[in-house]
Amino acid sequence: MSSSSYMTTHQIQEAKQRFSAVAEQAANGHPQLVTKHGKPFVVVVGAKEWGKSRGQVRGVMDALRACPSSLHELKMSRSNDFPRRLTL
Repeated sequence: MSSSSYMTTHQIQEAKQRFSAVAEQAANGHPQLVTKHGKPFVVVVGAKEWGKSRGQVRGVMDALRACPSSLHELKMSRSNDFPRRLTL
């Protein structure tokens, strides 16, 4: 295990062997970098930190309501054409 300026680095085999300790550190607010073949592979972070990075998840209706345009400005029309026939 080697320490960098902001997170601890583990080789993947070491991280697998010490997963409980790696997860515990991540849960305590200390992200853990896991490398594979000497290159960054994944970062283990606690659920609280991960939730912060994702932001608030909202539904489609909430996103539409937050739209800055008025619905009256949208020009929506539906085609009156019949659906095409499918041949099998």
